[in-house]
Amino acid sequence: MLIAPISKIAGLRKLAITAGFLTTLALPAAACPLPAPYVSRALDAVLVPVDSSVRSAFGLSIHEAGLLVLAVEPGGIADTIGIKTGDIIGETYGQVVEDPIKLDEIVYYWINKGVFDFGFDVWHEGAVQYYTSTISLESYTTVIDVTTVSTWSSYSYEGFSYSEYSAEYSTEIHETYVSSETIIEESIISEEFIAFETSEVGDDDPTLDTDHDGTPDIADTDDDNDGIYDLADADENSDGALDDPEWDNDHDGTPDMSDTDDDNDGVSDAEDGDDNGDGVDDQG
Repeated sequence: MLIAPISKIAGLRKLAITAGFLTTLALPAAACPLPAPYVSRALDAVLVPVDSSVRSAFGLSIHEAGLLVLAVEPGGIADTIGIKTGDIIGETYGQVVEDPIKLDEIVYYWINKGVFDFGFDVWHEGAVQYYTSTISLESYTTVIDVTTVSTWSSYSYEGFSYSEYSAEYSTEIHETYVSSETIIEESIISEEFIAFETSEVGDDDPTLDTDHDGTPDIADTDDDNDGIYDLADADENSDGALDDPEWDNDHDGTPDMSDTDDDNDGVSDAEDGDDNGDGVDDQG
């Protein structure tokens, strides 16, 4: 029996490891498991929460947080008001949305209170846009034929196939659409939900214009005109204090108040002139 020299074996092993590494690099972005899709009754769109897998798969920045729009129904609410596939919905009705069903809960709750006009802060190609729409009870309660979502206008991204993705989750799309109706109905009448909605919106002044630029804060994508979009700004009114003590700029699970590297750029905040990675010198 011939025995290969040790050097040759080592070389073959190195080649195999290298080939495996290159194969890993060549895997398409969508090879990362993505969250299950959610069909929004309010927007007639397919949404997924932006978690680490979505951020990695679609090359999103640390600031682009919220709900990624994977597909929109032609002629539906999202399509009509200009929300595009690939956009990321960060806020609706002045509230941060990180769970797709939460968006529907907010809209449905306020529709039942007689409110039909809603605003959406959306990341579009790296910039924040503000969209408004009138959503009626009739529109919201119109049943969506979820068997057609695979044919909706969808997001095109290298390594991602919406048709394959929607086919993989076809059963779950139907099940979650049906079950979400009951979940939403029960959620919006809970004391906790009502208390939160009341506290979040009750004190808001629709005419407030922090930077006096003529655009009320509710429709302004940069309330304090500091060059940082509100969706990425921990201090929207420039009062020197964090608006939310749980603000987590890099979405690593550690609030900025306790994080030593807020933007996860490898430079400690003590030595970083741009803690939040927005390209603006924090010291002015």
